[in-house]
Amino acid sequence: MMDDGDEGRGARALTAERRAALAAATVTEFSRSGYEAASLNRIIRDAGMSKSSFYHFVGSKNELFDAVVRMLIADVRAQWTPPAPSEFGARAFWRRVDALLEEFATVSASSALQHLGRIFYLPGDAASAVSGGARRELLDSVRSWVEAVLRAGRESEQVRDDLPLDLQVEVTFAVLRAIDEWALAAHGTDTGGRAAVAASAPALLLHRLLAP
Repeated sequence: MMDDGDEGRGARALTAERRAALAAATVTEFSRSGYEAASLNRIIRDAGMSKSSFYHFVGSKNELFDAVVRMLIADVRAQWTPPAPSEFGARAFWRRVDALLEEFATVSASSALQHLGRIFYLPGDAASAVSGGARRELLDSVRSWVEAVLRAGRESEQVRDDLPLDLQVEVTFAVLRAIDEWALAAHGTDTGGRAAVAASAPALLLHRLLAP
């Protein structure tokens, strides 16, 4: 994961209130319009900032995206830190996985993690437009962590080893991403029901896909 001190030009000077306003305005605009069509002017207006103040902190759309992702990652990390892969060894593997998913379900109610999810799953060509920077660093970091956890499970015979490890990593990513996107797409009164399913579905699916 990233160092909190690397959040982008001037971002550390923002007050907590201004950080929250800028993050909310950025996530709302990018989610609504997509990366290419997102309007910096609307973000500046909705965040309650002057143009001079805004461009003192970031100089472009890509820099804004990167800075906001880094800010959100720092906010999430202040609330929760993933356990070391070594904690998933021996017979404790699935108990630790279940406990981890319960912890994460609690953290997922935070505005920072919800914002981070929404800005990660942008419509259109966002993946190619913002393939580098903080988004790519986070994905690579999480992927390496998942691979280390699955390797620990395979070594303790708690994860099946009749499939390639890299395929298991991709499947795990795909399952968790699909559940996240499905939960974030909730509208109206369906939100609570989807959140409940999203909290229980990962354990059920990962057990069936990965357990020997």
